[in-house]
Amino acid sequence: MKKSFIRNATTAGMFLAIVSLTFQAPSAYAKTLASIEQIQGEVMVNKAGSAIDLWQPITQNTPIESGDSVKTKTGSCDLIYTDQAKIHLDANTTITAREEADTQDIVLVLGNLKAKVDKQKAVKPFQVVTPTAVGAIRGTDVEFGFNDQGQLTVDLKNGGPVQVFNDEAQMNLNLTDGKKISIAYDRQTGIIKIKNDCSSSGKVEFSVLGTEYAENPCEEKEVNLETAASDPGAPNTSSNDKPETIDQVVQ
Repeated sequence: MKKSFIRNATTAGMFLAIVSLTFQAPSAYAKTLASIEQIQGEVMVNKAGSAIDLWQPITQNTPIESGDSVKTKTGSCDLIYTDQAKIHLDANTTITAREEADTQDIVLVLGNLKAKVDKQKAVKPFQVVTPTAVGAIRGTDVEFGFNDQGQLTVDLKNGGPVQVFNDEAQMNLNLTDGKKISIAYDRQTGIIKIKNDCSSSGKVEFSVLGTEYAENPCEEKEVNLETAASDPGAPNTSSNDKPETIDQVVQ
């Protein structure tokens, strides 16, 4: 484990800028990932390849392609991935839709969303991606929130499980039905905090750097990654003790 950590850059503007720079200008034959429905209030779109500050009003005829960003401002809308998934965006939420080789990623820059995924019809597994952690969704009804302090909240209403992981911190958590958690990760200090919400139906189990933890409702665990990694009693995670990858989980 390195003795220093990359400075935490979880502000919404910086994260969206990094995401936008990873895409090239769309081709004339760009693939439509989703359509927009149930538009309420002010909803804007930033098309892939456009200037980062070029936001335009969205309509139900606007196709969402890989690299497109959607901002709800005072409104709300649904992203419909044919019959595979529905992603509802609450007010004051910004996301980027991103198709990877093996996953459909919803990059949650800021705000709150509700995801319903039909695992029988999903061509690729869906993920909600934030700088704090990634949530891999398998046929479920789940809510995600990400605030300007870099705190991620995952509330599994029905179905699941949802695998929540952070590869840098070697954190892995399988959230089951009726559980709600919040995670904060500070790269500068190397501290990760995982709290089991008071509304959870039972304890939450997870691992960080190969060490297993279990927290009851209302309990929070704070792990200093540098201290944990230098602890002689810490388990060796250099071989087969690493958390499952998303590819392993969805098989």
